[in-house]
Amino acid sequence: MNVSIIANQMMVLFLMMVAGYGAYKRGMVSREGTKSLSSLIVNILNPCLILSGVMNKEVTYGPRLILENLLLVFLMFALLIVLSLLFVRLARPGKDHENTYRLMVIFPNLGFMGIPLITSVYGQASVIFVAFYIVGYNLLIYSYGILLSTGNGGRTEHFPLRRLVNPGMGASVLAILIFALRLRLPEAVGSFFGYMGNAAVALSMMTVGMTVAQADLKSIFMDRCQLGFTAFSLLLVPLICIPFLHLLPIDPMSYGIFILLIAMPVGSTVTLIEMEYGGGDGRVSAGGIALTSLVSMVTIPLISFIA
Repeated sequence: MNVSIIANQMMVLFLMMVAGYGAYKRGMVSREGTKSLSSLIVNILNPCLILSGVMNKEVTYGPRLILENLLLVFLMFALLIVLSLLFVRLARPGKDHENTYRLMVIFPNLGFMGIPLITSVYGQASVIFVAFYIVGYNLLIYSYGILLSTGNGGRTEHFPLRRLVNPGMGASVLAILIFALRLRLPEAVGSFFGYMGNAAVALSMMTVGMTVAQADLKSIFMDRCQLGFTAFSLLLVPLICIPFLHLLPIDPMSYGIFILLIAMPVGSTVTLIEMEYGGGDGRVSAGGIALTSLVSMVTIPLISFIA
């Protein structure tokens, strides 16, 4: 793993967030504008990013490696769901924020940070494996993630099932079909989704910065629960996974992709989903994104070195 490439890419994404923070502070975007922008990203740009991840990609790896990575996708999210329950039991952030912290544990920044990092280390052909994780991520966040954001705490009898029918879920299912059937679409279509998906990267990070600008930064960076969460998600979780994965007979690339992705900071989609479906202002999750994005510039190179 090239530690300098990893650190540089994370700095670029963090600066995008700083740009959004500055835009809000200068009055270029209002609180209502931030909400509208988050809706645009969740419902249009993010689904395009999902589809562009699998569209017209060449499958050059064998069935064993593909199956291996699919199993690792399931393992990662099952592990994160369990660890999210463990964290709220230990940290006790309060009923109002339990589900927010669980979302922050379960959904790291796989797409916006994961894709450029993985491709810089393992090459463009490896993006198909990141796409597996992203499809799993989106199937989960646009179902279980929305469930948590509503504050129902897992009580599915109160969950409006119609919310499962949304652009993000539709794009995830369509992405699976495109990959499984190896569908080739016209280049113009592929370029469209690629350009739209690329727009999601900068705009989503800027939107997170705008949300952070609406919060009390001093309280975010002095919050013991936020600090504990940061140590838990960026250090403890990856360090637990490293020796465990060494025991499994998996390909070194599969191992490296898993470790890098599970060491990512909080995904910006968490705040967007909370704002779009949960009715909250997303300040706690935005604070977690800001803090973990900053700290991860040190922890991800450290974890990659240890791994």
